[in-house]
Amino acid sequence: MTELSTFNYVRNRSKLFANLISIIDGLLSDGALDSKEVLYLDTWLLEAEAISNNYCVKTIKRRLSDILADGVIEKVELEFLKADLITIQKDLLDIPNIDLFSEDADKHLLEGLCKGMIANQELNDSEIRYLNWFLSKNAALKNNYPGKELYAVVKQILDDGVITEEERNTLKSALIDFTGSNIEEGVVDGLSTSLPLDAIDSLELDGATVCLTGEFLHGKRSVCEDEFRASGAKISSSVTQKIDYLVIGTLCARDWRFQSYGRKIEKAVSYRDEKGTKLKIISEEQWKSFA
Repeated sequence: MTELSTFNYVRNRSKLFANLISIIDGLLSDGALDSKEVLYLDTWLLEAEAISNNYCVKTIKRRLSDILADGVIEKVELEFLKADLITIQKDLLDIPNIDLFSEDADKHLLEGLCKGMIANQELNDSEIRYLNWFLSKNAALKNNYPGKELYAVVKQILDDGVITEEERNTLKSALIDFTGSNIEEGVVDGLSTSLPLDAIDSLELDGATVCLTGEFLHGKRSVCEDEFRASGAKISSSVTQKIDYLVIGTLCARDWRFQSYGRKIEKAVSYRDEKGTKLKIISEEQWKSFA
């Protein structure tokens, strides 16, 4: 294993552990656990191969296997699992060499929290208030992407003391966009964020400078780049203030800094929102809709 691949493995492992710690937080943020959340956690763990050999993870999977074996999830089983998850979460926090105290770690924890909160496809008042508390206590999160966008939505919802169904659905959509986790469509993890996307009425590629990030359903990165060149665009390997479009592939890249987004997206959001540059952030789907 090369030095770079070893670094990425260690970083991706830490990313998954931080996600899991906070997924548990999100699942239990309303004080309850239901069958949909159990199924979500089971599926998420099946996909988290990099941490599958950890003792705590094996313990959770064994508990879930016992619960799901007969096809019926009893209320008493949910209560026992809830207690188990609280205990296991404490053990996860004690795993050595896992970064849980940096700015990046806070973003990993935010990702996991949001996934856990929408695991049952619902969002209740307690969960919304918990998310507000989580964001408001961390200045770095609430003042920067992606926490800044989520905090603005939550703050607006809670300002008048009344949470309407429309507001609840707005926040739910924002959490799905952020995490790329859309349970209603059968997606537990693996999609890129769509939180920072721009709405566009046209796509002017002739003479434009384009940067790509993520994995594309349309094909390999080189294939997509060739199609952009054929439309008259120039390709940039990095995000600069001179690019016109950052195009995000539908699937997240394994070695992105975070589960659903990477540094290119962070930088593009910063240039667009803080420096007022002209660049647009669009999805693979938007690109192909104008092709």
